[in-house]
Amino acid sequence: MTATTTARESKRKDGAIICYPMANVKIPKGALVNINASGYATNASDTASETFAGVAYETVDNSGGSAGDIGIRVQTTGTFVFVDGGANGAQTDVGVGFHIVDNQTVTDAATTANITAGFAVESISATAVRIRIDRYAA
Repeated sequence: MTATTTARESKRKDGAIICYPMANVKIPKGALVNINASGYATNASDTASETFAGVAYETVDNSGGSAGDIGIRVQTTGTFVFVDGGANGAQTDVGVGFHIVDNQTVTDAATTANITAGFAVESISATAVRIRIDRYAA
């Protein structure tokens, strides 16, 4: 295919919420969501073959189905509160990148796969941090 030299319609859609086909799992509302190596949404984990997708907009249970049978809407922008796995809760966390530990936990420490979920915008407590996921969700 060659590059276009004329105007074209790119069929823009808002990307704040995207629907991804799911793996055969249950994903709870508010959970961190990854895309697995097969291209399906799954509960986030520190797995090298996965890519961060965003935060589950709703609870969807596809645990009794096959991968791709149903989809889940995922929020790709905004700020969200998650468990701070580093548990230091320091104001110095603000502006620091946080990596995925599991579907509700992030840490500013290095992890096996170092999948960044976003940057801290608020240290809420020793065990809670608010992160901005913009530009990190797939």
